[in-house]
Amino acid sequence: MGCNIEAIEKRAKKRMDAIRSAGLARAKKVAVMLRKKYGAKKVLLFGSLVRDGYLDERTDIDILVDGVSVNDMLRAGFDAWMVAEPFDVDLVPAGKAHRSLLKVARKEGIEL
Repeated sequence: MGCNIEAIEKRAKKRMDAIRSAGLARAKKVAVMLRKKYGAKKVLLFGSLVRDGYLDERTDIDILVDGVSVNDMLRAGFDAWMVAEPFDVDLVPAGKAHRSLLKVARKEGIEL
């Protein structure tokens, strides 16, 4: 019985590693696009992709962005979503983010 559980855990870890790797690759592409097209100064990946926890096919990409104008955020969010496909993207403007979210993003986030 132990071998079956170990095999299941190993498959799950392999699947989560693949999701994390694909999500990180897409997040990096989003960061490049945000810098080039919208002049983003800082792009931080935070949330489930940077934590050592469970991931599945519904995992999204959480990005805190600084330097994108308020007028460009809707377009930037759409463009980020197109680049990140099949992942959804939560693009959070640093200037509008709640203090608690900023604290978490800056503590656990990785700059892209």
